Amino acid sequence: MYKIGDFSKKTNVPIKTLRYYDEIDLFKPLFIDECTGYRYYQDVQIKVINKIKMLKDLNLSLKEIHDYLESEDINILLNKEREFRMKVEKIANYVEDSKYEIKKGTYNDYIKWNGLRMANTPAALEIRDGVAKFYMVFKNEEYFSDFLVFEEEENLINLNIVFHFEDFIRVAIETLKNEYDYITFSIDDNLYHGADLVRNNCHVIEEREKEVKGYDGRKWELTYLKVSLDRTH
Repeated sequence: MYKIGDFSKKTNVPIKTLRYYDEIDLFKPLFIDECTGYRYYQDVQIKVINKIKMLKDLNLSLKEIHDYLESEDINILLNKEREFRMKVEKIANYVEDSKYEIKKGTYNDYIKWNGLRMANTPAALEIRDGVAKFYMVFKNEEYFSDFLVFEEEENLINLNIVFHFEDFIRVAIETLKNEYDYITFSIDDNLYHGADLVRNNCHVIEEREKEVKGYDGRKWELTYLKVSLDRTH
């Protein structure tokens, strides 16, 4: 037989958890010494505790696990499966219902969404002076991201946020193709595989790499991808 500490190490179940399972009559020791109060377990119980761990991994509550161990009613597991399917369906519906909208913004919009401390940054000043156009991305009517289009640099789009870029790239292209025949993405490919996302969603007509010096003096390895706006995948 194993003392509770040894059984805990053998099954990788904390002592505190074993004691709690005993208190709620979910999993009890085979024997408790009346003099010392020590709990003792046997090898045959390892299979049971492993089953409890597996059922927990399936997200069954302790009550559901208790009921299943008592009755082995398969409907308990089937009900949990139905719950999962409903959750997956809700998640899928949420993703499908996500709507992106691209709006052209101003210098004041840039400050509003990026904060006053950004007012005198090169990007903000370029927007103010008409060197770059500012576009805002809204997801389900809430601000989500933004990007700039530099008119004097091959219509260069310099994305400052690439999170979920694949989700809204098509919407961005649909918006921009009314003004541009092509655009050039400038992407730090160490961030979120942005270049691959462009390649997978656009017709690339030119690609090159270039090392540039950032506003803060740091050097960046950027991938430049020139894409046609009227021939997306």
